[in-house]
Amino acid sequence: MKKYIYPIMAATLSFLLVACGQGADQSADKKTLKVGLPPSAHNVLVEKVVVPQLEKQGYTIELMNFNGLRDANEALISGGIDFHTAQHQAYLNVYNRETKSDLVSLVHTPSIPAFIYSVKQTNLDNVKDKDKVLIPNDPSNTARAYALLAKVGWIEVNPEADIATLTQRDITNNPYNLEFKEVDSALIPRLLQEIDYGIMPGGVALLAGIGSEHALAHETFLPDLELLVTVKKSDLETTWAKDVKKSFQSDEMKTFIETDPEIKGRFIWPEG
Repeated sequence: MKKYIYPIMAATLSFLLVACGQGADQSADKKTLKVGLPPSAHNVLVEKVVVPQLEKQGYTIELMNFNGLRDANEALISGGIDFHTAQHQAYLNVYNRETKSDLVSLVHTPSIPAFIYSVKQTNLDNVKDKDKVLIPNDPSNTARAYALLAKVGWIEVNPEADIATLTQRDITNNPYNLEFKEVDSALIPRLLQEIDYGIMPGGVALLAGIGSEHALAHETFLPDLELLVTVKKSDLETTWAKDVKKSFQSDEMKTFIETDPEIKGRFIWPEG
């Protein structure tokens, strides 16, 4: 009996190895890509630049909308999508730690920084005593706002403070006696008419129709806050992933963010 069992087992194992190999090859060389689109102004880069380039290379692209980053990450892990582009490394690190996942960055993308906006002033030199400044009230964007104010010299902060967690308590000098009001980022665009300056993520301003001519200065991105293309670790070296990476680093992408009338002045290239 054994002389029959061993050949069958060997044949079965051989079939499984071949099937697995074919699956890996299909994953590496597949020409249909499913792309996740969580809510983000950055999706315009996928729709206007990345998709056309990939289609020229013979790919079929399916765009899938998600309500949030967590849903998109879960779809990525399960194989429902192949990549998405709307999160930064700081968020990804927390997600991987909490879920014991191994999602990774494929490439950093052009990102929309936080800006100082004003519809009343045209440059930073017009700041005056007791001007009012709107600040986002969520911890991440609050820290970014105060770091930006320190960058332009309107305040000084404790040099030993963590720049990623700055609050009003870290301000050591406020030479213009600026008055800060912390509110939801989504409210800042509609309150700009009533205030001297407002700081908010550029994506919020873009979606609210605040023109880039009202943006007076932008933050210097920490590398962990630059947006990135997220993929499964096992897909990092696939042919399709390399093609996606090239599309985000292409001359077409650079030209688009510098010249497109709707987004010109909004995005900055990765600094790292």
